[in-house]
Parts: sequence; structure tokens; C-alpha cells
Amino acid sequence: MKSSNDFDSSQPKPSFWRRFLLVTTMLVMLLLAGGIVVVRYLGERKLDEQRELAGSRFVDLQRQDIALFAVPLAWSVRKELIKQNYEQIDEYFNQLVKRKGFGLIMLVDPSGTVRVSTDRKIQGSSFYLRYPGYRLDAPGTVSYRVREGESLYLVPVMGLNEKIGTIAFLYRYRTFSLP
Repeated sequence: MKSSNDFDSSQPKPSFWRRFLLVTTMLVMLLLAGGIVVVRYLGERKLDEQRELAGSRFVDLQRQDIALFAVPLAWSVRKELIKQNYEQIDEYFNQLVKRKGFGLIMLVDPSGTVRVSTDRKIQGSSFYLRYPGYRLDAPGTVSYRVREGESLYLVPVMGLNEKIGTIAFLYRYRTFSLP
């Protein structure tokens, strides 16, 4: 009877080189599989970073475009404000609010009273009651972040010698998405 401790001499012991080749092959396969996993992980992480960077650049470009757009808007409103033509200013604002991204649009006089607004409920009220802490006396176009993806723009309307009003509007940025 054979016990489990008895050595079976009928099976030859594999040679050193055969065992070395088998162990080396397994290690190389494990290293290759690990390398593939690491490379994919690093690639996905880099892609996520690039998406985030592209998204922030996309928002920055929109901010620049809106700031550039605000100058001719202020000129148009200035022309109508000098003539006291509030109906035409209201028409400008109503057409703008129909465009994607634009929210509430207001014309605020130098004392802080909302003269024209796309929301009729706040017309005649104080701008500072609705937006405390925001300053209307900036010399140029200023934007304040209101919520994630939305900013309040304040655009001064200048007369010949002084500021005759401020255009305030909310703009919702479009989101960046890869195909």
C-alpha cells in the first residue's frame, strides 16, 4: 500500500529550466495585464481632466462673448434712454429673454430703482432688495456668479458725462458635452 508521503518515481520531476520558463511566463502575463489596467486607468483620468478643462474654457469663452455683446446692447439702450423711449427698451429686453440662456433682464436707474424689467412684478422696486450686496457703480461690465452655471451681469449705460443706468441680466451658461 502506498502512503501519501511516498514519492512516485514514475513521474519525472520537471527540469529547472522548464519550471523557470513556466513561472516567468506567468509573471510576464501578470505584468502585462497589470500594465493594461494601469494604462487604461491613467488614460481615463487624463480624459476626465481634459473634459473638465474644456468645460471651464467653454464657460470662459461664453463669459467673454457676453461681455463683448453687452457693449452694443448698452449703446442701443443708451440711445433709447436718452429719448425716454422705455417701450423700445422693453421690446429689446423681451426679444433677448426669448434667446436661450437669458433670464431676467432689467434696466436700473442710478438710484437703484428698476425702471424696465422682463418680470413685471419687480418693475418699480429697488434692485438692492432683490440683489443685496451687488454694486451698480462699476465702471465696466461686471459679472457675479449667482448659482452654478448662472451669472448676473451688470452693464453700465453711460450718458455724455455720467452714468444714466445699468442693465442687469441673468445668463445661464450652456454646458459642454463631448460627442
